[in-house]
Amino acid sequence: MKFQTPVAVEEVSIRQLRAGTGAELDAGDAIVLKMDLFKGSDGTPIEAPFAGGPGQVIALDDQFKAQVPELHEALLQAQEGTMLAYSSPQTAGAAGDESTAVEIYEVAQKIPTTIEGKTSPVPDGLPPITEDETGAPVVGPPQGQVPDELVAEYLIQGGGEPVQAGDTVIVHHLGMRWADAQVFDSSYQRGAPARFVLDNVIKGWQKGLIGKRTGSRVVLSVPVDQAYGTEAELGDNAPFPAGDLLFVIDILTTQPTPPVPTP
Repeated sequence: MKFQTPVAVEEVSIRQLRAGTGAELDAGDAIVLKMDLFKGSDGTPIEAPFAGGPGQVIALDDQFKAQVPELHEALLQAQEGTMLAYSSPQTAGAAGDESTAVEIYEVAQKIPTTIEGKTSPVPDGLPPITEDETGAPVVGPPQGQVPDELVAEYLIQGGGEPVQAGDTVIVHHLGMRWADAQVFDSSYQRGAPARFVLDNVIKGWQKGLIGKRTGSRVVLSVPVDQAYGTEAELGDNAPFPAGDLLFVIDILTTQPTPPVPTP
């Protein structure tokens, strides 16, 4: 990216570098937003989290609006493929002078946030699974014995591309412990999808999601040996839940995982 230097704005400045031609964006949408960051003093790249990578999953919600209102407003007037240049006086001095950083954002993708289709019966032996008024799954109390083997079945089968080994998946998900029916994680409650590199998640996800189609809702019952481990193995104050787990996962979209740069 080349631009005239130095850049030193006194108020937030946003300029459209490229108009998008894809889907229009609306409040509440989830998007993949790519970012590159440059010094305003000489235009050299700045290393920062998410900079130069495959993009970050962003929800265009009130929280994002409160954090960066000008960027939020600009994105609501954008489409998939739009590229924006953003500079704020809040970054003045970061390069050792009065210049302000230049942030380049690209709307890489608008992410579907809901799953539609005919609902299949919950597999025998699993807890009842329904939906609330927003379409998010609700899991009832477990009944009976925990399945000894991995269960990976469609609740709603979509028609998208199948998940491949090593993919990056963008999902909504709910996780519950079999032992006490405690929900330990829910992207539905957070209001934004999550992104996972399939090679970096538990074996139950890797085995259960490969081959499942995007646009689907899947239930996974994951035995402890394919989850995070037992309480004894994890130890006190572990950040992960112990024991057998149950997940409901909406596979919103999938992406090839970028190769890791060689040093």
